[in-house]
Amino acid sequence: MAAASRDPLIATRASSDTKARFAALAAARGMTESRLLMLLIDTVLERNSADASSRSDASATERVTVRLRPGDRALLDARAAMRRMKSASYVVALIRAHVRGQAPLPKDEIDALKVTVSHLTALRRQLEETARAANAAADLDMLRRLQETATHVEDVRRHVAEIVKTNLMSWEASDA
Repeated sequence: MAAASRDPLIATRASSDTKARFAALAAARGMTESRLLMLLIDTVLERNSADASSRSDASATERVTVRLRPGDRALLDARAAMRRMKSASYVVALIRAHVRGQAPLPKDEIDALKVTVSHLTALRRQLEETARAANAAADLDMLRRLQETATHVEDVRRHVAEIVKTNLMSWEASDA
């Protein structure tokens, strides 16, 4: 029983020599003949599209093929794993950061920064409560140190919150 086809088929006849050369070319690029043929078709259609002038409206699923140097894939996979991302998502984030001159953070890292802001807010509240108690006990030295610490915690909280806000805005912008 033949496997059900998901997509329509495009086929052609070629000489044995042409077929062998095409197979060798596909193998040299680490892909199947079908994948190489699809890449060729996509490239020709893209370059000859009547709508080529509206490329700025390309969807987020537009594909780009990248060839890595030997050993780079392992390094890429390791870096992506460190950030708990898929390799392709990591590459997309790097390209976005480079072409836009921004440094958007992966979702997990933004979430971690949001948690940090929440913890800093709670810490600031606790310091304020302790400062009120020190004030009631007239411990001026303790009060001064607590106020300085609370000021530093608030500065860090504001800074981290601004990083999160700027990053979210860069991902949510209409031209993002």
